Amino acid sequence: MTLSDTPASPGISIDALLDAHRLNGLAANPTGGAVALVQTVQQAAAAEAEETGETAGRDDAAGDPAAGDYLTALYSVDEAPVRLTSPLASVGAASVDDDGNVWFIAKRANTADDAAEDASLWKLPARGEAIQMATRPGGFSSVAVRGATVLATGPIVPGAEDEKTHAELYGKRKAHKITGILHDSFPIRRWDTDLGPDRDGLLIADLGDIADDGTLSFRHGPVPAGRITGVEPAADGRLAILDVRHLEAKTTDVTDIWLVDIASGETSVLLRSAHPTDYTAEALSPDNRFVVVSEESAWTPESNLQMRPLLVELATGTTRRLWPEGDQWYSITWLDDTTLLATSDYRGRGAVWIGGLDDAEPRLLAGGDDQPYHYSNLVTTPEGVLAIRSSVAEAPHLVSIDTATGVVTVRTNPADDLKPAGRLEEVTTTAADGTEIRAWLALPATASGTATTASGTGGAPYPLAVFVHGGPWGSWNSWTYRWNPWPFVASGYAVLMPDPAISTGYGQAFIDRGQQELGGAPFDDVMALTDATIARDDIDETRQALAGGSYGGYLANWVAGHTRDRFRCIVTHASLWDVTTMGATTDNGSWALAMAEQAQTYSPHSYVRDIEVPVLVIHGDKDYRVPIGQGQQLWFDLLTFSKTPLDANGQTQHRFLYYPNENHWILGRGNARQWYREFIAFLDQHVTGA
Repeated sequence: MTLSDTPASPGISIDALLDAHRLNGLAANPTGGAVALVQTVQQAAAAEAEETGETAGRDDAAGDPAAGDYLTALYSVDEAPVRLTSPLASVGAASVDDDGNVWFIAKRANTADDAAEDASLWKLPARGEAIQMATRPGGFSSVAVRGATVLATGPIVPGAEDEKTHAELYGKRKAHKITGILHDSFPIRRWDTDLGPDRDGLLIADLGDIADDGTLSFRHGPVPAGRITGVEPAADGRLAILDVRHLEAKTTDVTDIWLVDIASGETSVLLRSAHPTDYTAEALSPDNRFVVVSEESAWTPESNLQMRPLLVELATGTTRRLWPEGDQWYSITWLDDTTLLATSDYRGRGAVWIGGLDDAEPRLLAGGDDQPYHYSNLVTTPEGVLAIRSSVAEAPHLVSIDTATGVVTVRTNPADDLKPAGRLEEVTTTAADGTEIRAWLALPATASGTATTASGTGGAPYPLAVFVHGGPWGSWNSWTYRWNPWPFVASGYAVLMPDPAISTGYGQAFIDRGQQELGGAPFDDVMALTDATIARDDIDETRQALAGGSYGGYLANWVAGHTRDRFRCIVTHASLWDVTTMGATTDNGSWALAMAEQAQTYSPHSYVRDIEVPVLVIHGDKDYRVPIGQGQQLWFDLLTFSKTPLDANGQTQHRFLYYPNENHWILGRGNARQWYREFIAFLDQHVTGA
């Protein structure tokens, strides 16, 4: 089924993709309004600042060594959106208070002579300039303003009972240039950040206690044992729900759900996790009666990852399953005291749901089959419900949703609209076990064989690049700037994006099909969908490549060792290679147990001697989720044991694209540009002979 067909043109270039203003999030208050978080590349932001005169007298406006990185600014969501914050400092988090004032965190100097080392707290009134409301050593991590209360999180040094002590201890460590961290628990790092010695704690301020200089003074909230990973404030600011992450046993950390009375400081534990069960708070009801919590059954050799929404009554602590017959992983928010809204993945698309407290399952409000869109960031504003919508073929944009009719209205986008030239079609087939499986296929705009691509190659039949998604719990159902298929389409390739076993949006049974055999059913599904694709007249079955990142990189490695020369080359990014050691080196301690039994059967490194085709390895040194050691071992094994022949100059055809300062994702603008260019060049060399 063709869901998108745009006129023939050169399509989206790599530079156009990477330089686009990106709609990344929404911050809203049901009574105060909403703002959009928009990310842009720093060169564009500097040019915008030059036009508005914000760089006058600023020595840091030109020649910035960080130029080319991305930063986030706040924009209004009016019919004519305007930028609300400086394009010279990136916003880390934002909140809208009951009166429409916007609070945000940014490493922004108060004057041209200041050096903004830590993220400070700012308030932007409805009219006027932003006001710096608080600074502290270590800065702030998050902010939420409701009623008369400002709730923030930020790093607190061990032993600090108040902000004065925190500043003293923080200053001593900095003055003595101490960087060593003595740990007594796991993990010691997360994603791309070294944990400790401080940990995020709760910081509380009252809007009525503003000092003579206009700043707020924060007090430390109750500090449970662990680090705070989430704060959900009540609508009136009197209560807060905390996600508190702590070590349960050995290397397994879990999250408990705490209830905090802001005025008294009294706390209680609503839900205490015990592996393999874990919790994450979703949303408090407007009347402070209930909180929705996501209950996660962790992946172990005996169980598969599963998400279920729970409804917890605060007064009694009574817990029951919300929407017990629902079969999706929901992200939930409240519409009113008795009605909830949710989004979820849905069969390669997205869905918006609405339901009551006692419904067996929610009803579909928007999205679903026969449309290509995915929805996220549902927020309630005085004007109604807003959301971010996108598809594989359309960049994120702002929409409103009528909760009575489900009608979706496109709003003026505060970011850039990107609609690539090309066609997006659906491929379906039947898996070996009889399950219907599907994928998206992106192709050049014309199928007549007359189109000319950016690389100068001709039209159909097109060479095929297969992209395997990461997660492994995920789906190709929305726009992405990191694995975007359209620059490849502009270079003459058809791009297949399969959703194999373990993909989300198809119900729990679909996840269960592949959870305990990472190289089994998911591999079979990818190959079945690839076979169905190359059977088309417009695909050249003799010119194929396969690529993936994270779990997709794992499967790319698995494919490399199990398909001989079926694919002309493989691209593997941030990939699991030796599963027998991966679990002990990642920042996720639960994976060691989860993968232990599978490792002996489904570890790609055991099949290195069967790899015949060139492999492009990509890895970032700051990747703590799949540590760089996996990429290094893969590179060593390829050069030492694989079958791939040397080229005419006696050099290996494998390549290693290494990023010393990137994490699991390649985020820097310059590095991302290189990533796309080297990726496509590798395909051109080995697939099309360009």
